[in-house]
Amino acid sequence: MMRITRNFMSAMLFGSNRTTSTRSRMMDRLQSTNLTSYNSLLGTRALNQASSTQIIYQNMKNNAGELQNSASKLLNTGENSIYSQAKESGNTAEVTEQIQDFVTYYNGMVRSLKSGSSRVDSSYLNMLNSYSSMYQSALKTTGVTKQTDGTLSVDTKALQKTNLEQLQKVWGGNNSFAAKTGVTSVYVNSNAVSNLNSLLSNSYSSLFSNYGSSGNFFNYWL
Repeated sequence: MMRITRNFMSAMLFGSNRTTSTRSRMMDRLQSTNLTSYNSLLGTRALNQASSTQIIYQNMKNNAGELQNSASKLLNTGENSIYSQAKESGNTAEVTEQIQDFVTYYNGMVRSLKSGSSRVDSSYLNMLNSYSSMYQSALKTTGVTKQTDGTLSVDTKALQKTNLEQLQKVWGGNNSFAAKTGVTSVYVNSNAVSNLNSLLSNSYSSLFSNYGSSGNFFNYWL
């Protein structure tokens, strides 16, 4: 290993026969090449360090947001609600599809929270587990079962056989499982957004900090 200093490199690259303009062009080219490579290296390292955590919180944000939409539809009991439409048509397909979507987003949110490392993530996960345990019996009457890992599974045939009155009772009430988890998903979404913003801010801070302390591009190790 040998340390190459600026003066030594200059002597190697720019002999006494070089003109001033030639030296200047070669120095600019070398500095530009090293600067581009260095910035690329820093960017790659920062992204690699944050990418897995970013994916977790992006998934958390997406699933929590989608769950809010499903919960809103399940909790709407007005004239234009899916329950009113099912009553008129005699078909509960739209209601059961919405419940299945809700379960899909719920499971995605739970898995993201389990992958998170903060106390806030654990707090919301415990809250959701508490709700799923509290409503376990009611959910089961519609074909939805709590699994040992905290996620939910749907027996599609059992769900489709459940009458409209029971579906609305379990999923459409103000004190229903959908209502409780829907409110929690708002906070989960906000937490995910906050973490994503923090990760982005830290990545940029690290990038500029490393760049600022990098020293001379022409004093490096071989």
